Amino acid sequence: MTLISKTAISLFISVISIFILTPPSAPTVDDLAVKQPEVFEGYGQPVTVPSPTTTIAITTPITQPDACQTVFDMARHVGWAEKDLTQLVAVAYRESRCLPLAFNPNDPNGGSNGAMQINQFWCKPSRYWPNGYLQAYGLISTCNDLFDLENNLRSALAIFRYSNGWRAWSL
Repeated sequence: MTLISKTAISLFISVISIFILTPPSAPTVDDLAVKQPEVFEGYGQPVTVPSPTTTIAITTPITQPDACQTVFDMARHVGWAEKDLTQLVAVAYRESRCLPLAFNPNDPNGGSNGAMQINQFWCKPSRYWPNGYLQAYGLISTCNDLFDLENNLRSALAIFRYSNGWRAWSL
């Protein structure tokens, strides 16, 4: 490298270090003062904001359990796993609003019965189950037994296990 290029680089670095490497000056009192211009031209005087109030929620105690709580309790009683209870209640609510006597006549397999809206496919005779799948396991005698909440949830548990999960309810 030539002497001129070394001198030019050295001069360049010196100039840069003066402007870049020097620390900024400390802020003054005026720099630290909060600057809030008072602009009320279009609104006149500032509007006073009322102080916050406290809201107290008043709830009415539940004297009877609702239908979904009954489904939850009965499902636990018939043997549903704790980890599946929340999903079960959500499905029962979606299917029937947790009502044990719910019936959907529009189901193409003869209707859906009970809180879990069990398709009558599961309780009618078929090529594989001459008396019906649920009857073969002794869970019910007729499809009308599915209107009993305990029978409905026991049958739903059998279907849940047979289907390896929620597939029978399109989840």
